[in-house]
Amino acid sequence: MKYPLAFSLMTLCSLSAFSDSEYDQWLKQNTMDMDAAQQEFQDYMDENDKAFLGFLKQQWKAVDVKKPEVLDSKPKPVILPSAPEPEPESTPIVSDSPKIEPIVIEMPKPQPQPKPVKPVLTTKTTDFTFFGHDIAISEDKHIKQSFSGAMNNDQIADYYGRLASQPHDKVVKELMDTAKRLQLNPWGTAVLFHQYVKAVGTAQHNAQQLTTWYLLVKAGFDARIAYNQNAFLLMPSKQALYGVTYFTFGGTRYYAVSMDGKQLSTGRAYTYSGKHAQAQAPLDFDNGQQLLASKDIKQRDLSFKYQGQTHNITLHYDLGLVELANTTPQLAINQYAHDGLPASTANELLSQLAPLVKGKSETEAVNLLLRFVQTAFSYKTDEQQFRQENYLYPIETLHYPYSDCEDRAALFAWLVKSLLKLDAVLLDYPGHIAAAVAFNGKVKGDAWKSNGKTYTVADPTYINATIGMTMPTLKVYTPKVLNF
Repeated sequence: MKYPLAFSLMTLCSLSAFSDSEYDQWLKQNTMDMDAAQQEFQDYMDENDKAFLGFLKQQWKAVDVKKPEVLDSKPKPVILPSAPEPEPESTPIVSDSPKIEPIVIEMPKPQPQPKPVKPVLTTKTTDFTFFGHDIAISEDKHIKQSFSGAMNNDQIADYYGRLASQPHDKVVKELMDTAKRLQLNPWGTAVLFHQYVKAVGTAQHNAQQLTTWYLLVKAGFDARIAYNQNAFLLMPSKQALYGVTYFTFGGTRYYAVSMDGKQLSTGRAYTYSGKHAQAQAPLDFDNGQQLLASKDIKQRDLSFKYQGQTHNITLHYDLGLVELANTTPQLAINQYAHDGLPASTANELLSQLAPLVKGKSETEAVNLLLRFVQTAFSYKTDEQQFRQENYLYPIETLHYPYSDCEDRAALFAWLVKSLLKLDAVLLDYPGHIAAAVAFNGKVKGDAWKSNGKTYTVADPTYINATIGMTMPTLKVYTPKVLNF
């Protein structure tokens, strides 16, 4: 995704190759170029801001909130059924299954620990910690504004006008550069902007929301503000969001998003009908497991038995990614399987599982992965653990003490695709998510067809079950097949 702010700055490391005279010449020319570019850019922004302020000062319209979409309202089982544990000597219930080829896992090279990047030629900065990373942004004395009085469109327009009357493009550029350095997706970038606003010292809720809105608009995000008793952000998304209220403008859903991971109760609200010319980019939650490695690394030890043999797995993961994931609204379950684990943890897990499946038939290898996910993780429903529905990225499944069906299905299906190179899908039953695998040989057991392929059930929540076995209470249902 391309953002509209892009000034060309030479990196500090290249300056060491300059002589003093060359450096002075470069600095003078570069400063002149930047001044000219910033003046041209500020003139453009002023023109758009003036037009936008016209919208804000007009009569706002009342909009009715749409109830959040819920993926599955049926309660999940509190106590899981268990299939009889197969005897160690038992043979798979399948035949004609190809062998797993030797798998080579390329381990990434260790990354040096990131250091805070101080802006060039500044004396004061706004410093804050962002999910394990020390961030320093040039001080902007005019970004902190106060908000008082009744919430209405005149107050909001006045607040926006005060911010727009001062140049803030330097801060916006540094925040965008920081987001790029940290490898953040658009959602992570929006959260970074919000964390910066809090770090500036904007403690009052409405001021936080309005300042975040202003900066996101300046960064090119399609961000709106709405209000009832309080102000809140509205943003469209490339992916559908669940459990989040929304409003519809021009056929586009604008979700009432919270950058802190808290659910908003919005109700009827007021918003403007116009749009800032620069506000174009929607949120995008793809690649949600991207974040430059931080210093806060945790360890998880896992153990499982398969055919009478105990296997121990030791994994390391970045706590910053877990905390970032905790801010994310609920997405469709196949998004979590699609994103999988971040590279360092993924390679660590795959490299330990690869020797266990090497030389086994496809069915034996899948059954081993099934047993790993079934028994290495303890089960509790989201309601028991979090008091609300909370789909987990695989890295969150490693972090939290418990997981439920959709969390295990996402991890297992990702493992099958990543390690065994077999196609896998998720199966959506009322109150339950399972998985299914497309084998290259003939396989016995329950199966479903989709897009010309046959997918055999593999349920990572049905304890001790092997491939082809469906939970007895679910046999009456035809599941939705979810690709990822």
